[in-house]
Amino acid sequence: MLVNNASALGPSPLPALADYPLAELEAVYRVNVLAPLALVQLALPRLPGGASVITVTSDAAVEAYEGWGGYGSSKAALEQLTRVLGVERPDLRIYSVDPGDMRTRMHQDAFPGEDISDRAPPEDSVPRLLALIDGGLPSGRYRAADIAVAPA
Repeated sequence: MLVNNASALGPSPLPALADYPLAELEAVYRVNVLAPLALVQLALPRLPGGASVITVTSDAAVEAYEGWGGYGSSKAALEQLTRVLGVERPDLRIYSVDPGDMRTRMHQDAFPGEDISDRAPPEDSVPRLLALIDGGLPSGRYRAADIAVAPA
């Protein structure tokens, strides 16, 4: 299994695209798109049939939020790479998963000075991620909130 979870938000506060520093955008794309692809390329020869590649994404990849153009477009590019990989490698389970808003340092950086304590802690998404890994769902994009968890 390979899990691509690293991510860069970019400048904080989040700038409009018209004002986005291109060097910062390039750095976001290096972390959010190019590095995961490089890891996939390194891992593919070592992954047995049926193995999983999980890419952590965001609703910002599919929704247009003011200020989120840099991060969101990088996640959209990452999701497209993941979809294509799923078509090219039907022997593997290739997933993009959106864990939802979480109470993380990166999310706090996106909302400087705001209280984000109403967001779930990252560990709340673990049972759903494990259900995705253990389940037989086909390759594709999933929202963690929509993944069924077996009763304990």
